[in-house]
Amino acid sequence: MTLMALVVAVTAGAQGTTIYEYPWNPDSNNDNLIGVDDLLDFLPVFGDEFGNPPEPCDYDGTPLEEWAANWINGDIVVDSIFVEYEIEDASSYFIAGCPEEITDTLIVANSHLLTFPSNFNDTSLGTAWGGAQVRLTLNFNGSEGTFSFVLENSLLNELVSDGFFAGGSATSNEPIPFPFEWTFTEDGISLTWDNDGWCNYANYLHILPYWHYAE
Repeated sequence: MTLMALVVAVTAGAQGTTIYEYPWNPDSNNDNLIGVDDLLDFLPVFGDEFGNPPEPCDYDGTPLEEWAANWINGDIVVDSIFVEYEIEDASSYFIAGCPEEITDTLIVANSHLLTFPSNFNDTSLGTAWGGAQVRLTLNFNGSEGTFSFVLENSLLNELVSDGFFAGGSATSNEPIPFPFEWTFTEDGISLTWDNDGWCNYANYLHILPYWHYAE
């Protein structure tokens, strides 16, 4: 009887041409009339709890997955990221008047401490800077649920124009679970780079973040 009284009461208020939106819309087919079809749509959920939040995610991810999600969600504050590398490449060329090809091998070793700029704000979340030259960015696509890392190094631009190495490096867009090659150990973060960027020329590449939990 209570259910029927509710249907009658809502029917009386549903006259006219306006479609009202509620947390639950009793006019499921939006014909401005609470009828049998609307009641049939309601019966399968009769007795269920209403308005409860979704169940919390109990996924137990890898250390890197947990760290990446915590950074994006703001649960941790990344203070700095130490990047150290040695990269090696060979470039071949000719000089005028000589038919023999010349090959030069170049090795570059460097390290950078990436921190946040003084104008850091929420829109910069997921990006750590080393001056204006080196930048590590963690991207998250909420509509697709994918993460990607980008490591840019403009200090190499002149060498790239000379035929050595390549431009910025990026990983593929990956959902959780991450590829098994993506790890986070005491030695830092290890990733696989999906383009011909400079990280693929590394004899070693260490990416070591320092962070603390947000208060």
